[in-house]
Amino acid sequence: MCLRICLCFLTILGSLYASGGRFRFASYYGDHMVLQKAPERAVLWGYGPDDTEVTVFLSGGPFTNNAPAVSVAAGIWRVTLDPMEAGGPYNVTAVLQNNHSITLTDVLFGDVWLCGGQSNMAFTTSQVFNASEELALASKFPQVRIFMAALEQSYTELTDLAGVEVPWSVPTAKLLGGGDFKHYSAVCWMFGRHLYKALKYPIGLVTSCWGGTPVEAWSSPRALKHCDLDRINGFPIPYTPSMYLSVWTHSVLWNAMIHPLLNMTIKGAIWYQGEANTDYNQKKYSCSFPSMIDDWRMAFHQSSGGQTAPDFPFGFVQDLSPRTMPQDYLA
Repeated sequence: MCLRICLCFLTILGSLYASGGRFRFASYYGDHMVLQKAPERAVLWGYGPDDTEVTVFLSGGPFTNNAPAVSVAAGIWRVTLDPMEAGGPYNVTAVLQNNHSITLTDVLFGDVWLCGGQSNMAFTTSQVFNASEELALASKFPQVRIFMAALEQSYTELTDLAGVEVPWSVPTAKLLGGGDFKHYSAVCWMFGRHLYKALKYPIGLVTSCWGGTPVEAWSSPRALKHCDLDRINGFPIPYTPSMYLSVWTHSVLWNAMIHPLLNMTIKGAIWYQGEANTDYNQKKYSCSFPSMIDDWRMAFHQSSGGQTAPDFPFGFVQDLSPRTMPQDYLA
């Protein structure tokens, strides 16, 4: 899989507007997606030319939802919908003031869950012991929708995803079994399937994970500073020389694979990680992991305009070796 190192947000932003402020949704949005249902309110955003207005409305489903017009500022527009009950499908249309429109089709409202961590979360459905049985079930759960961020790194916080591995899709055996440790996460899929069977309404699954990565890579600089982990080889982040930067580098996956998702409204997150920290800052893990959780909760809540709960559920499985686990391990 192609790995692109994103040196700065301005480079990404410049490429987005090379076509003159093209009117579009942000990369996270797409046909077949799930937006967060009531009581929370879903957030939609995208790009457009400055000094124009955008109106968003829903059609095709049992309810209507017309959001007030918003202005495009610094090339970005953002709309918060009224609360919508679970169901669909809907068409979601954004209209520029010159009547140019873009539409997302087959959009459902339900619960949106983020699935993160390292290789145990990346472990693909085709790798489980009863893979053929699991893959055959895909077509029986058309209201469990899947999305996967591409493997990307950045030394600065990105506003939008630099790449998408699996756009919003109705699950198929091919998508669920797309290659070892590629797509789609077995844990995330089975979790979503279980939720749907219990709740009987749409579930959206957003996978953003990378095998062999420590918690520091998924943590913001402020979360790391709380645990005195804001320096690499003596250099303060983000002024670390490139020779010390890698997929293990502090905050590079937070910057590229979590920060771009903060605007969306989510119900909760699940996490499967720990092995990469067995021999890397393990004695700090009882601080770094809870600090990451607290920071994610704060950041998702603030960036979604208060729509994501400040104490959203965060389920996790830890994989640190019990032979060397510190006595004060609290995660």
